[in-house]
Amino acid sequence: MNTHDRVIYMISWAASVPQAQLCPTTNLKDDLNLDSIDFMLLIVKLEKWFNVILSEEEVESIETVKDATSCIVSKAA
Repeated sequence: MNTHDRVIYMISWAASVPQAQLCPTTNLKDDLNLDSIDFMLLIVKLEKWFNVILSEEEVESIETVKDATSCIVSKAA
């Protein structure tokens, strides 16, 4: 499973939606209705799963599935 697939899996789990409903442009807050607490729980899970620490600026820049994937990939590299 590559990084993108792992991020999709985690977002799917956090938002309780099928992975097939997620695409790179899916907005985590607007399309998946993640409130601020759910969003932060997702971020913490991603950080733990990928063993990275995201800065406040990086977290604030995450709006879509693609943003989350790009952020994780850049930190994990």
